[in-house]
Amino acid sequence: MNYFSRCCKSSRLLEPKFMVVCSMLFFVVGCQNSTLKYDMNEQQKIYINETTKNYGGLIEIYKQRLKHEDTEDTRHKLAKAYYLSNDFNAVKRVLEPVIKNTKNDGILILYGHVESRLGHNDTALEYLNRAIEIDSKNGEAYNVKGIVLLKKRQYDAARFAFHEARENFYDENKVTNNLAMLSILNKEYSEAYKQLNILYTKGYRDQTILHNLLFTLVKLDKMQLAKSFCIAHRLSNEPDILIQELRQIEPIDAIKFNEVKPSQSDNQKQYTIEKAAEQLASNTKTDITIKDKNATKSIKTAKSVTPAKSSINAKLSNMSKLDEKDSSTTTNLVTNVPSVSAKQTKQTTSTQSTILTVRSGEHAKFSRITFETENKLSKKNYSVEKISPTEFKLSFYDVSLPAEGINPIIKRISGSDRDFAAITGTLTAEKTLILKIKTKQKSTVKDFYVGSNSKGKTHCFAFDFYLEKK
Repeated sequence: MNYFSRCCKSSRLLEPKFMVVCSMLFFVVGCQNSTLKYDMNEQQKIYINETTKNYGGLIEIYKQRLKHEDTEDTRHKLAKAYYLSNDFNAVKRVLEPVIKNTKNDGILILYGHVESRLGHNDTALEYLNRAIEIDSKNGEAYNVKGIVLLKKRQYDAARFAFHEARENFYDENKVTNNLAMLSILNKEYSEAYKQLNILYTKGYRDQTILHNLLFTLVKLDKMQLAKSFCIAHRLSNEPDILIQELRQIEPIDAIKFNEVKPSQSDNQKQYTIEKAAEQLASNTKTDITIKDKNATKSIKTAKSVTPAKSSINAKLSNMSKLDEKDSSTTTNLVTNVPSVSAKQTKQTTSTQSTILTVRSGEHAKFSRITFETENKLSKKNYSVEKISPTEFKLSFYDVSLPAEGINPIIKRISGSDRDFAAITGTLTAEKTLILKIKTKQKSTVKDFYVGSNSKGKTHCFAFDFYLEKK
């Protein structure tokens, strides 16, 4: 009888010590399988939430993980989920315990992103420089640094940072996009067009690219091509009005400091912090964007006839061969779209409105801002833009303010502080009143005409801010 047979006798199997050992082995194997199953389930949930961009779901997963293992890596992942959901203060709160001593350049870059989005560009540069000290070959750090320097209008330094990003093999398309932004800010529109057209011909159709391409076409006085491009990509229901506005606007008020979305063939790439910024492109944004006055309308309601996109592509390719010397020439670029005549331009210009007073108050389910005007406002006189779930931009075109100016308006709105966190305002040279309003929680806005006073001499228009239903 061999050794194995002797050990497997029934009497041997029933010995207490042998039974205990076997029980422990089964218990350990069972725990390993359970843990493995748990990890696989969690990873599957993370993958699904990332794929569907369910950032709230990601936040809950990482919050639960943080309760069991408070590690720097878990905090980093939770902070990225908060960043994707535009909750920048939550990002800072999660990273504050580790930010002082961390050697993780990815965490420092994310923190720099957040500080910049909150308007703290000098602080953002400190963290980005720390990231570069840790890894001098981090192209992402240089790219984000370049964006921050653009916001600070340090253009030469920004150009150097973007070139460093390119030298360190950061995404060529994103660097090209940001260099185009730099060219626009320097009013080098032909150069900006060439750079943006590189991305366009590669198949990039991000709204940032499209709007900035339109802006460069307008600034190059390519009005026919600009209108054709605007209609083809449904950038506005009223392209003549949008183009007329872009002719007058300054670059700093028009462009968007943002990352670009990948072309259709690159959709399988893993998204990073930059891709999060792409998602904010339609939300983001402290970021500055070109917007249509009718942005609150769905572009699906556009009634304009859409030219063939292949035709637009061909004309853009021809356009890229132009230089500064012939940038004022528009012949032979578009033959099937009528130009915008001076007469048409005058017809699209809105009538000046006089804002008499602004009131703000809190109701049970919403906070209301009311504008009392001399003339009744129409949809062409204003626009409402949702930059992010908690950031809104109200623009009133061709207006005059009360003698006291803009400060009393800001003060009155700020007095209603239950739902409003911050309000800033400017009056541009083109007499456009721009109010940027930050709410304390995710909100939606409803705008409507309230009515005229008893004598019918003044008109009231209301903007109600509701908390989003969870």
